[in-house]
Amino acid sequence: MAQTETQTQSQSQPESPTSQSQLEGTVEQLWQIAQSQGNSPERLLYVLRVLEATHKRIRDDLFQPALPNSRHELFNLLRDIETNGGWPHIYRMKIEEICKYLAEPDDEDLLN
Repeated sequence: MAQTETQTQSQSQPESPTSQSQLEGTVEQLWQIAQSQGNSPERLLYVLRVLEATHKRIRDDLFQPALPNSRHELFNLLRDIETNGGWPHIYRMKIEEICKYLAEPDDEDLLN
């Protein structure tokens, strides 16, 4: 799944083959790290927090300073954002979504 999303995103990205290959390798490593955390929500949450912090750092330290200075360049960037999938967003689950799992009985609860 992660590889498919990366391939879809990379199809429209103006990047060199080296950086695309590096990103795909990094995505695969991140996926393997997440899978290695087993069913531990605390450890998986830590992985998500690291990803969110990295997203914020890239946005604040690299992307924002690289924003275009002219209307024409800004228009082209906005058109690219609209055409190729919108603004990158890290979705956060709402408490209600997490709590719905409390309402579903576990197999252990059914046996007791």
